[in-house]
Amino acid sequence: MVNIVEIKNLTKFYEKGTVKALNGIDLTIEQGEFVAITGPSGSGKSTLLNMIGALDRADGGKVIVDGHDLLSEKDLSSFRSQTMGFVFQLHNLLPFLSSLENVELPTYELKISSVERRNRALDLLKSVGLDDRSGFSPTKLSGGERQRVAVARALVNNPSIILADEPTGSLDSRASDEVLKLLVDLHERENVTLIIVTHDLNVANLAERQIEVLDGKVIDLKNS
Repeated sequence: MVNIVEIKNLTKFYEKGTVKALNGIDLTIEQGEFVAITGPSGSGKSTLLNMIGALDRADGGKVIVDGHDLLSEKDLSSFRSQTMGFVFQLHNLLPFLSSLENVELPTYELKISSVERRNRALDLLKSVGLDDRSGFSPTKLSGGERQRVAVARALVNNPSIILADEPTGSLDSRASDEVLKLLVDLHERENVTLIIVTHDLNVANLAERQIEVLDGKVIDLKNS
């Protein structure tokens, strides 16, 4: 299999180098793999996800994602829009936009028509069971519905990788199950690489492989 993520001796420091968020990470993830990154709060797992997703730059080492060296990549915004889909614990939807308009947002980085933009978003809202909520603002949706809109938004640019940071952390068990099913079905149907940060072992056990992070280092890699 082809590695879609290759990380070597990755470091990330904060507070003028006194806080070592990542302290020499070595890691590979295969294209189409479903992995869960686990570890206690403050272990570095979300920082690692941010490095993979080009949301922040590393201080040292090597991060190659989908063939791009992220430490030398000049236009990280363009790279993210073409490669990544993000789902966060807090859905990060804009409350003054409708569900449809929120899903459309990432497509403004692409050279597509307004008709294609609208059709893509509508199709995805239908796929997550929310086509009848397309005109609703996030404030009119339940927590589970908002997170399903966030999943649709993550998919709208046909990404190679879905990165999810505690995607069910603020949901009740029923909504959590619905969102996880959407993500797992997508991974299986489209062979999309799925990387989930979670502290929930029930979520982690769904993955094909678990990567445990502690004190900024990978301490365990195991198959589920």
